[in-house]
Amino acid sequence: MMKKILIYLIFVLTSISQQAVAEYPRHHLRENDGKDIIYYLIPRGNTPSKDLLVLIQGSDCQSVINNQSMIENFGSVFPENDILLVEKSGLDSSIGKKGTEVEHSACPEAYIQNDSPSKRVKDYLTVLNQFKNKYHHIVLLGGSEGAVVTNMIASKADFITAAISINGGGRFFIDDVIHSIQRESPAETSNKEINNFKVFAEEAKKRRLPAGMTVSGHGANWWYDSLSIDNQKMIQSSQIPLLVIQCISDNNVDAAGARKMIAAINNPMVSFKTYEGLDHFFKDSDGNYHAETIIKDIKSWYQSQQIIRSH
Repeated sequence: MMKKILIYLIFVLTSISQQAVAEYPRHHLRENDGKDIIYYLIPRGNTPSKDLLVLIQGSDCQSVINNQSMIENFGSVFPENDILLVEKSGLDSSIGKKGTEVEHSACPEAYIQNDSPSKRVKDYLTVLNQFKNKYHHIVLLGGSEGAVVTNMIASKADFITAAISINGGGRFFIDDVIHSIQRESPAETSNKEINNFKVFAEEAKKRRLPAGMTVSGHGANWWYDSLSIDNQKMIQSSQIPLLVIQCISDNNVDAAGARKMIAAINNPMVSFKTYEGLDHFFKDSDGNYHAETIIKDIKSWYQSQQIIRSH
């Protein structure tokens, strides 16, 4: 059941061929603890761009460089920007080569035990600090868990030009999990499952999970972070122009909770855009994609911020 509740990132449109992406070399930054942060910088032309697009993937066990759908699709939002991808801790380009998430049993233990939203934020900021004086404008774009990571970075880094977070759900992750249980489980067992999960969540938030424990492909650090993050607080604290997008028929999250969170936020730096009848993957009830509409709206919002590119 827990596998069903995880939020995954899929994006739609095209701009970079799979062959070209696969050829880009990986770069390393050494952390204070001696571990490496792996990242990829994808140029968009023969000469370096003056602007940078940072793509932030969701919670799946897959190398970011193998997430072709994300790179191809939302790279088209800012087609002239170079693209920065930062690998999750414990993953490398050998994970998810077929373009799909690796099964939990095949997912590296180093990733399961070390990955968390806070770790991802730390790694992105470490890499971005290397580039903040090399680009005129830096734009973040993340979906699902990547949306929450985007919101967290936006609350910390004032050198980011703008950020877009897509389908990140409401204020607390536990509400999204409970929503998934209610939707996926039979009525006669859902209350028991919800109560069991609430007990698990309290133990996770108190850091009482057994060492090495794995639930739904994630370790104790991930569960502690995901259940502790106040997404509303992150958005309210944004220091930069932030566009929060939520598809209201997204069954991976508690859409009603997302509406409530949106209504409670009062930050002039933040804009909201909701889409009635669209699901997590931008499809309507007939299966039609509406990604082009969302891409167009993102471009219009960015232009409305009156951000002047220097040449």
